[in-house]
Amino acid sequence: MVRNNEETMTCPQCRCYCPEDARDCPCGYRFPADESAKPSPYARQKKTILSFVSGAAGTRSKLFRLGFLLCLLIWVLAMVFDDRLPPESAILPQLFAEPLQTDEDLPPPFQVTRKKVTYIVTPLFHYELAGLVVSQHRSDSLLDISHRRWRDHLNIKDLCVVWGRNIRSGVYREMKFWNRDFTCMCRFPDGDIAALFSGSHLSNNHILCADDKMSRRILNTRPGDQVYFKGYLASYSQPANQFFRGSSTVRDDTGNGACETVFVTEFRVLKRANRGWRAVKPLALLGGAAFLVALLLA
Repeated sequence: MVRNNEETMTCPQCRCYCPEDARDCPCGYRFPADESAKPSPYARQKKTILSFVSGAAGTRSKLFRLGFLLCLLIWVLAMVFDDRLPPESAILPQLFAEPLQTDEDLPPPFQVTRKKVTYIVTPLFHYELAGLVVSQHRSDSLLDISHRRWRDHLNIKDLCVVWGRNIRSGVYREMKFWNRDFTCMCRFPDGDIAALFSGSHLSNNHILCADDKMSRRILNTRPGDQVYFKGYLASYSQPANQFFRGSSTVRDDTGNGACETVFVTEFRVLKRANRGWRAVKPLALLGGAAFLVALLLA
């Protein structure tokens, strides 16, 4: 093969001129590859490294994307299942008993100070209850303006609980419960379920607590948990702004004033629900955030 200029070369077999980039001559002769056109070992090595880096980066992006979607899915499932109510077979025997209420040896009214606000608590009855939490409301919720307006720091939480007949019939699993600032609401899917429900085996409890350690335990309680608390059915007031709230003393009343106001002296979680989902929920949220940041930086 003879190069005549930058654009042509001569076929050694038929002596005709062919373009420089030709690979075959019309006579059938195949030009050998131009050695000078082959990439140098350095260029080949550089190409290999760049190809590896590009492939690895693409793989990492796929892994980050998959990890983010997986964490998001787990977090959504945890949101659905972390407050799921347990079946009747998982209920402890204590929850089938009726609340205990007596009026013997009641202490006189006493003062309690919470967040620099003084309240007067007047015990009405000794009270004990073991129940299943079906709904709740924290008084420090951002959406709760009533407690902030009244400076009611003593009522830290409302716990709506069921026990006895409502557990034995399984009706609690067929209903929907939710709390407002001071009330527990429920909804029935049909009349047959409504007929099974016993209004005297559900109570919304305004929980009063002045002990920090016990308050944290109460605030950490979630729907599905089985709890026991003891204390006083009580009224309480705040003389500084003439605030007063009483308490129901029977289980079969309804409407305004039917909630129990309980100053707790003892509070225990007998059995927590959905431990796995509650443990994985914050981890899934943190993992999803980490994968999202890594994906954006990849």
